[in-house]
Parts: sequence; C-alpha cells; structure tokens
Amino acid sequence: MPLSIGAIGFGRHFRRSLLPNLLGCERFTLTAVADKDPSTRAEATARFPHLPVLNDAKEIFDSDVDAVLISTHPAGHVELTRTALNAGKHVFVEKPLGTDPESVRELAVLAHRMNKVVAVGTMWRHAPAHRLVDQWLTEHQAAVRLLDISVTFPAVYARDGWDLGAEELAFYDMFIHPIDWARHLLGDIGRIDAVQLAGTRPGEVTTSVRLLTPAGDAAATINAATGSHAYQVSAWLHTTTGDLIEVDTKDRLRVTTAPTWSGTEGSLRDRATLGWEVGQLYRGWARKGYAEELAAFADRIKSCIATGIPGEDELEGAARTLEVIGHCVAPPGAVA
Repeated sequence: MPLSIGAIGFGRHFRRSLLPNLLGCERFTLTAVADKDPSTRAEATARFPHLPVLNDAKEIFDSDVDAVLISTHPAGHVELTRTALNAGKHVFVEKPLGTDPESVRELAVLAHRMNKVVAVGTMWRHAPAHRLVDQWLTEHQAAVRLLDISVTFPAVYARDGWDLGAEELAFYDMFIHPIDWARHLLGDIGRIDAVQLAGTRPGEVTTSVRLLTPAGDAAATINAATGSHAYQVSAWLHTTTGDLIEVDTKDRLRVTTAPTWSGTEGSLRDRATLGWEVGQLYRGWARKGYAEELAAFADRIKSCIATGIPGEDELEGAARTLEVIGHCVAPPGAVA
C-alpha cells in the first residue's frame, strides 16, 4: 500500500524536478499541497482539481499523512522540518537544510526521539551511476584514494526569500552536490582548502576545493563553476585496489580494472575496461537521482515502520556537508 505524503511548497523546483518523480513513485500517494502564495495555489488547484490545496502547512501537519515533502525557501527548512517531526511525520526536505550544522544536529536528535525518518534532497548520492560506484567499492572491498570532480552550473544571481550573496548561493544551492558526494565517498574530513577565483561576469562563481581525510590517506579535489552554458559533471576516482572509475554526468560509468587482460601494466596498448550507462529506458525526470532518492525515502519509512528503527542518519551527513561549505565561504582568517 502506498504511503501518503503532503507537499509543502509548490514552487518552480518542486513542479519541475520533484513533482514528476513523486507522481511516478508508486510507493507514494500525493494527498495534499500547501503553499502561501495565492497564484501558486491557483496553479496547483488547476493541475490537481480534486486535491486539497491549502494556504497553511499546519493543516498538513495536523492531518493523518505518513510523510511530508518540504520544498520551500531554504530559510524556512529547519523550522518546517522541526514542526513536521513534532507532528509525528517522516520528512523529505529539499537541500540545503539551512546553513547551520548545529541546528541540523538538533533535528537529528529530535528525529531519533520521534523515531522518524528524515531525508535531505542532495540527490547526487542516489544517481544510478553513483550508486553503482558504491556497489563496486563494497563488492571489491575498496575505498577511494583520489577523487577529482569537475562540474559546471548555470549562473546564480539571486534566490527570493534568502539573503545570501552570489558566492554563498552557489555553494549552498549548487556546489553542495559535489561536496556532499565527495564527503560521502571519503568519510570524515580532516582538512579543507578552498580557493575562489576572481569573477569575470556578474554573478559568476568559480572555486577549487580540496578535502583531505584526517589520516591523510585520501583526498578529493572539486573544481566547480557557475555561469556556464552547460550543466556538465565529470568525475575520476582512483581506488585502493588500483581500479580507476570514471563517471560522465551521472549517465556513463567506466571502470579500468587491474590486472588487465594480458597482465601488463594497462598501457595504451592494453586497457581493460568495463562500461555501463543508464540506458534509454531510464524513467527518471530532470537530473539523475530525483526518482531514486524518493524511492529510497519510502523504503526507509517502510523499514522504520516494520522494525522501529529509522536507519541511516542522513542528518549527520548533511551537517558535515554544511561544515565543509561553511569553511569554504568563510572570510580569510575567520573560523568557519
């Protein structure tokens, strides 16, 4: 039986990226929508004439829905998540979950006390190719030693309702994805170095971030820019087993295995590789990972209901990602 879910916020991001995947997820049934903006509510009513469209999220919190999906201005994410948990709801909240790591850890304590699942919408970890990377590493008892991510995003100029400059917006709205994925692959982060390049156009942000584990045995470099005409992601992973994993825009995966077929060093004459790509039958909408993160959220809720255990604590990971970003955007000499 599908879980019932109410949506709080019917804005552009929800309509374009989350809603199609929510409707396509057989694990959920959308039962209500709430939004403060009258014109947005009118659009929701026109699209879903038989669905309750409310002007106050409290009406969803007071209802009998199993879960809520929060996709509003980020400034309200923490408080809405806290209210939802206190109302006994499982929560999917779009990134970023605020800018303060400690407030996120407070939510983790509350979620544990209420025995509820909270998922944060950093969907890169759920993209099929990235899940396959996790599977490969687990099956081969391998870890990432060197990680190199290059990513370009469209320009970021402003977001209504959140008083952040272009650099902070770029990090909390876009760069958060490669940072979160890198942190997921490396584990604990012991050292953070970030360099911001001088901009050449208004609103453009270009950065290079290096993350190092506390033991100094693994590192990631993230080169990210806004203001591009293309949304492009390239990742290169060197593992402790000598395997090389290359990921192209979360669509294609190539693994160069060791040893090679003929037992040589794997030069240009002999490079043994395994290839994978998402394929034409993929049924996700928008960028890769949205459908998968919602399905994973539903599975965690059902597991929690069956076992009484919420499972993986995504909030601690979200807090650690915010700590990395806080260091990157801190003024020189400041303590992030």
